[in-house]
Amino acid sequence: MLALALALTAATMQAAAPPAAPPATAPLVAAPATPTSSPAATAATIGPAPTPAYHPGEVMAFDVEFGGFKAGEARIRVGERVGDLLPVSLEAKTTGLIGLVKLKQLLVSTLDVATGLPRASQIDGSEPGYRHTDTAQFDRWGNVATVRERGRFDNTYKIEVPPGTLDFVALVFKLRTLPLEPGLTHEFQVLAGRTVSRVVATVEAREEVATFRGPVWALRVRVPTGLSGKFSEKSPSYLWLADDARRAVVRISTDFAIGRGVAVLAGYEPGADGR
Repeated sequence: MLALALALTAATMQAAAPPAAPPATAPLVAAPATPTSSPAATAATIGPAPTPAYHPGEVMAFDVEFGGFKAGEARIRVGERVGDLLPVSLEAKTTGLIGLVKLKQLLVSTLDVATGLPRASQIDGSEPGYRHTDTAQFDRWGNVATVRERGRFDNTYKIEVPPGTLDFVALVFKLRTLPLEPGLTHEFQVLAGRTVSRVVATVEAREEVATFRGPVWALRVRVPTGLSGKFSEKSPSYLWLADDARRAVVRISTDFAIGRGVAVLAGYEPGADGR
C-alpha cells in the first residue's frame, strides 16, 4: 500500500544516527523561483518524457525517515514488459541501526498495459521468525479475485470485486496517468488482503518539494489508506507527484498513531521510452 514503506520501519523505530546525504544519481531540474499557471512552464521538473508517464526500467528510490532519522529504504520500479503485461513493484526494507531487526517487504502488481488494471498481485514479507506470501489473481470477466495467503497457514479465498478494482501499487500508477489539477478527485475500489475499500484521492495543491537534487514542483494528493491498529493513520497519507509529464513519485508522508513517517526521493532513473 502507499504507506507500506513507512509502516514497515515504524515497528522497530528507536533512536538512530542522522541520515547521510544521498548521492546525486538523477538529473532532476530545480523548480523555478515562483509558480506559474502556464502548462508548458509547469512540466519541467524532471525533464521531457514520452507518453505514457512510465516505461520499463524506471526506478524511484527513497529514504524512509521517522522523526527525522533514516530508518529504511524503499524503491518503486517498473519491470520489463512481457506481451500485454507490465510488472510494477514497491520494495521496502529497514537499514542502519533499525536494520538490526531486519524487515523486508515486496509488493508486485502485474498490470494489463491496455487498461492499467492489475491481472495479478503478490506481497512477499519477511521479519525475524516469520515469512509470508499473499497473492491475488483477478478474473475481470467474473469480477472475482482469488486470494491465497501463505504464512503460518495456507488458505485460499474467493473475493467479489467491482469492475476496475486495483491494488495500492496499481493505484499509484493509475494516478500518474490521470488529470491532477488541484481540486480534482478520483475514486477507486482497492483490494487489500481480503477487503475491498473505496478510496477517494484528492488533489489538494501544487507546491515545492525537497528532493536529492533540490526543490521540484509537485502535486500533493491526499490518499486515505485505511491502515488500522498500531499503524492506524492519525490523518490520511499524502503522495506528491512531480508536476511534469512523468508524474514521478517524489514524496510520501503518513502520520501514524506511533509517529510520523516520510519517504523522500533519493534517486531517479527514467527508464526506456519503448521506441
